[in-house]
Amino acid sequence: MMWKIVFATLAAVLAVGSGTALGGLRDIDVNDADARDALNFAVDQHNKRSNALCPHQVEEVERVQSQVVAGMKYIITVRMVRTPCRKVCASDGACAIQEDAAKAQIFQCEFTVWSRPWLQEISLLEEKCS
Repeated sequence: MMWKIVFATLAAVLAVGSGTALGGLRDIDVNDADARDALNFAVDQHNKRSNALCPHQVEEVERVQSQVVAGMKYIITVRMVRTPCRKVCASDGACAIQEDAAKAQIFQCEFTVWSRPWLQEISLLEEKCS
């Protein structure tokens, strides 16, 4: 009986000490490999859904958060910029960022991506760009 109380107390201390609730969102490193995979997927989906002639690329990653939810949910906030390439020619993702600031059309996007790598599943749940 005593070990149950000790275990519950230890779990509560760890949850409070980590600064986030269990299962809650937490900030992670923008260079996290899984987060980068989620971002690449989100940008690819964004470009496929867009009516723009030129694809967009990430200029800067502003924030990356993750949450454990029957897999991993990533909320990624980025600044996007237009590229000088045409979509039909830039399918390999090797297009540079637009150098001309007047043509760059910088905007911000927040992507919510859900990943379950053990099932090889990834999906873009939400995309908010402004």
